[in-house]
Amino acid sequence: MKRHMTDENQLKLLRMFDEFSRTEGLSLKEESTHKKFATRVLQTIKRHGETPTLIYGFRIESMFAYIAAALGESRILTEEDSGEFFSLDENIRRPDFRLITKSGEEYLIEVKNFHPKDPLSLYKLKSKYLNSLSNYADLSKVPLKIALYWSRWKLWTLIDSKYFNRYKSDFCISISDALVRNEMSKIGDCMIGTIPPLSCRVYADPEKPRNLNPNGKVHFIIKKASIYSNGAEITDKFEKKLAWFLFLHGKWDEVKENSHMDNNLLDYTELSVSPKQWDKNQGFAMVGFLSEMISSQYNLLTSSEGKIHMLSPNLQPTEMGILIPENHKCGVLKLWRFSVQPNYNDIKEREAKILPD
Repeated sequence: MKRHMTDENQLKLLRMFDEFSRTEGLSLKEESTHKKFATRVLQTIKRHGETPTLIYGFRIESMFAYIAAALGESRILTEEDSGEFFSLDENIRRPDFRLITKSGEEYLIEVKNFHPKDPLSLYKLKSKYLNSLSNYADLSKVPLKIALYWSRWKLWTLIDSKYFNRYKSDFCISISDALVRNEMSKIGDCMIGTIPPLSCRVYADPEKPRNLNPNGKVHFIIKKASIYSNGAEITDKFEKKLAWFLFLHGKWDEVKENSHMDNNLLDYTELSVSPKQWDKNQGFAMVGFLSEMISSQYNLLTSSEGKIHMLSPNLQPTEMGILIPENHKCGVLKLWRFSVQPNYNDIKEREAKILPD
């Protein structure tokens, strides 16, 4: 999927100007109106910039759009809640996105972020808010899904709105229930596993100085850099790209650095990653969900040192993540892919249950 520039003529800005002049009772033609509008825009930008939660919320919406596009199972993704909107009903709200999959399924999706201090906290939705979204979805005859980013764990879940639990007069869901009812696989998400470790080796040029100094330092010229999986060099171009993506954005948490010396001459230096604990009898370890890793890449491109410097990267979704063809045959980089399906077996038992505060 590619992101299309839909407002090349700045019509959105013109609509904003029209709305401003209309509500203020001013003429579009007057230069004083132009100046007042410019002042209002600057004040609004400054006010929003001083509201981190608002900026973060917009960024999470944009992140989901890029993830849905990069996962490869969506045909069309469009903003649903933009442009003018007229309705007979008062309690009605447009969700953030409309998505059509390659298989022809259509969803309306509302994107939310949740970063609880207590890991066991429930994510809650006011019934009036959810009902307003559901009213729009019902009239459109399209299912409503809630894309929820559990930012503490950097996890995405996609839950049908009808599978939220009742919370007194409102609705809620725990992270455990959200993972059980997760429908992210419908838009291409899956868990990826491979054999640890993944390594990046930087080789010294043997024709240049590379000796170990008495002070313990080595000055050298790089001859080449190679990617390794479980000690074997990856030579296939696609597998190298995929391994590097997993290396940078996977959740393996044990990092090792070592250098190989031969007669006091540096051969190569290596950085490797692997999970601290994994079942060696199983033969592979989980690197994480693709959506997790694309989120990590997105964060790297749009923020630094905890500060957001842009809402979305200046990249096409095709340049983010990496699509693994369905018929991909493994070479050196061995892969396991798990498409996690939702389980609704407990829904009927919980429908009448009111959860405590």
